[in-house]
Amino acid sequence: MQPEQRTALYEAVETRVADERNFEFALAQPRRRKGLMLQIPAGLVVSSDQEVRRQLAQVLRQCALVPVLTASVADSRTAQLRNQISIVVCDDRLDDGTYEDIVELVVRSEAKVPVIVLSQTGDWPEYLAAMCGGAFDFLAYPPVAEDLQRIIQDALRGDSCTSKKGVGTWASTQ
Repeated sequence: MQPEQRTALYEAVETRVADERNFEFALAQPRRRKGLMLQIPAGLVVSSDQEVRRQLAQVLRQCALVPVLTASVADSRTAQLRNQISIVVCDDRLDDGTYEDIVELVVRSEAKVPVIVLSQTGDWPEYLAAMCGGAFDFLAYPPVAEDLQRIIQDALRGDSCTSKKGVGTWASTQ
């Protein structure tokens, strides 16, 4: 299925609900179309800031992914159970934890889901900790939308962020 077809398809099946804490979730549920069961790939966005969630959701839509928006580690656990997540993009600091909790959550689920961490500080020790902890990439905030789209595409293809240039993206953004 071409990205343009997936984009049109996810727009048709995307639904939004607000839970009791007014967080937005886009539920990526399988839908039947012409007798076939379709699973739209979903991307999990974890950020305490609503505006950041909206911006990252827009980038995921441009990558033909249904954005699943959460604001905390606890909501991310729930969203990961409800949806088939293909990629995770999260802030380094959350109201109830850090990116380390999100990376650990994904690693423990044994799903081979890449996690991209966005950092407000972007310091070297934090980069090393994220990469050693299992993150796919670590970007200084705010990321350039085109760079983030490229990294998401690489992650979905299974390309390592260090395989092309020998350095991670973080180093090239500093």
